[in-house]
Order: sequence, then structure tokens, then C-alpha cells
Amino acid sequence: MFKFDFDIEEDEDAQDLLNLGIESIKLDDSPSKTTGTEQSTLELEPFSEIPLKQLLDTLPALISYSPLAIPLTSPRKSTNFVRRDLFDARFQLISEGAGDVVEEPSQQEEQKIMPSSSSGATRQALAFLDAPSDLVPGVYEGGLKTWECSLDFVDYLDGLKESAEAKSFVGKKTLEIGCGTGVPSMYILREILSALVGTQKVPSKTEIHLQDYNGSVLQLVTLPNLLLTWYTSPHAEKYRSAIDDDEVAPRIDLSVAGELPITPELKASFLDSLESLHISLRFFSGSWDTFDPRETIGTDTYDMVLTSETIYRNDSLQPLIRLMQSACLGTADGTNTASKEYCCLVAAKVLYFGVGGGISDFLKAVESHRATCSTVLERKAGVGRKIMSVRWP
Repeated sequence: MFKFDFDIEEDEDAQDLLNLGIESIKLDDSPSKTTGTEQSTLELEPFSEIPLKQLLDTLPALISYSPLAIPLTSPRKSTNFVRRDLFDARFQLISEGAGDVVEEPSQQEEQKIMPSSSSGATRQALAFLDAPSDLVPGVYEGGLKTWECSLDFVDYLDGLKESAEAKSFVGKKTLEIGCGTGVPSMYILREILSALVGTQKVPSKTEIHLQDYNGSVLQLVTLPNLLLTWYTSPHAEKYRSAIDDDEVAPRIDLSVAGELPITPELKASFLDSLESLHISLRFFSGSWDTFDPRETIGTDTYDMVLTSETIYRNDSLQPLIRLMQSACLGTADGTNTASKEYCCLVAAKVLYFGVGGGISDFLKAVESHRATCSTVLERKAGVGRKIMSVRWP
């Protein structure tokens, strides 16, 4: 069991949200740690798609949120979002009886509580919220927390707007692998929604696909964060005007923590808004080994593929690389069947102490697929971080 000590911890003081602390990894010596031999026998989560409506149906009647200010190198200095509080996710699980010692729920009950294929996923999620272990291979992969490299992605993507090659995300298809709290996708969705304000003729379909190993992560943090991103956009004004009640449909100040009532009308308005804007959000859980975008989803290749803080374990590099290659090219064997341009970006720390992974091992693994990498953003303070652009042959 591994413990990462450099995540963006939630804090009562919003100014301390980005105080990253010590960048190191400690190896937990508890008896439950997974050895290399045990890893090979783990039963990995199978791939599955969790419908957006099903995720919305699992939301409680009220969610609490806190501000997230992300530093930028551009003249704007920072950009602001709100994200769901982890303590609120914990409260949801407890209120649904996740901490009770009861007999195993029926398949129907478990699906209603937690859209995940693994038995006891609800209690498992609560365990990591109560005493969070940042990595238990094959069980929990750290998705309940926000990590620095996902913030680096926002800075880099925002900087692209100033470049001559800047292109809109509208009409494109994006995949975020190992999305966790989904911060890069929150930024992309916000940019799409901003670009479509006042648009008379909505262009072709825009797709954002998000994948995480744990279905519970998608339910507890990923979907709520995207919903909050929509709610803070002008497109939610129609809902607020129809409700005309500041307690039921409050306006959100991006610098202040608060609560948002999740009403049936809000969920319906969210879905109607996405449909009218031709925006598709799709959510996938499970292991990369079983995730083939071409065969499993039947999708075309992606315009943009993003993955952040996912190269910390060497034995997962090959499945990750095959997935990225397939998502960009349409195949995982190096044959380029795609004619359109793509952007494939990997954000990571130079070294993950105690785990054995890092950028140098990733570069070696990628080179075995005849791909090339170039650094497009670099942070040198503390444990170094990079964003790399991957080009497949």
C-alpha cells in the first residue's frame, strides 16, 4: 500500500489549497501491501461504461463544494473553479449505509448505491476516504484526490489559447485517462461552454470521455465536478431563472465555499443543456487492459488524449501506452489508420519515489512502440514535473 504525500489537500482556507507540501512517497509497511507476486494474480476491474443519467441518479439532494484556484503563467495569473468536497462525499456514503456492518447488498441495490462492477465498492470507497491510501494496486488508484500535474494541464491548455496554433475544443473528441477528479476535463468543458454562449448554430457533436479505474470515483467526484462546472456557466441561467429561488438555485461565487441543491429540475436542465449544445459526456471505469476504444466503445479516434499522474507503476505502462496509441491512431499495433490530427499529452512527476516509476521508465516504454516524446511544459521546483507530447509513428 503506497502513500503519496503531495496531493492538493482540501483546506478550510481557500488560499492554502495549492500549498503542495512535501513531494515524496512513503512505502506503507502494513501487512496488506501488495507484492509483485500478488499483483500478477489480482482480479482487475473489468471495463464498463456508466451512463450519465445513472451517475446523476446517485447524487444526493445537496452537495457541498469549495473553490479551487489554479495558478497560471499567462497574464491572467490564475483561474478559478469549484469542486466537490471530499468530506461531503464521505457523508454521502455514510448516509447510504456504507459504513454499516450488514450483509452484502443485492446486485440491484449495489448498482443503485455505487455504479461499479466490484463487490463492496461502496465500503471500499469509504475506507479510502476515512483513512486514505493513495495507491492500492488493482483496488484503488488515487482518483479521489486532486494531484499537481492535473493543475499543470490546465496551465498548459490555457496557454495554448495565446498561441498561433490555438484551436477550439468545440466539435472535438477528448479522452482523459485516469481522470480522477477530472480537473483538465473541467477546464475543457468550461472552455466549450464559454465558446457556445450566444451561438445561433451549434456545430457538430463535441465529446468528452472520462476513464477511471474506480467507478466510485466517477460517481463521487468526477461527475459532480463537471456538473458544478456547467452550473457556473451562463448556460445554467435558464434553470436559475425558471426556479427563481436563491435557496434552491443559488448563484455560485467561485471564491467561496457553498452548497448546491441537486433537484430533479437541475438534473433535467443539465441534460437538456448538453443535448442542445451537442455535448456528449461519457464515463468509463475499469482496467486499461480491457479498454479498447475501437472495439469496446466503437468510437472513432480522439482529437485529444490526456493522462495525468498515471505512470507511477512500471507494470501498468504497457496497457496505458497501448490504450493511448489506440485512442490516437485507431489501433494499438503501431498502424496509423487515422487521417486526422491528434494531440496526446502525458503529465507526470520525474520520479515516483518508492514505487519505481517515473518519466525515464515511461520514455523507454514509449520508445519500444517507436513513438517520440517532447517536453512542452516543465516544473523544476521540488520533485520535477513535466508535460510531454507523444507522437506515434
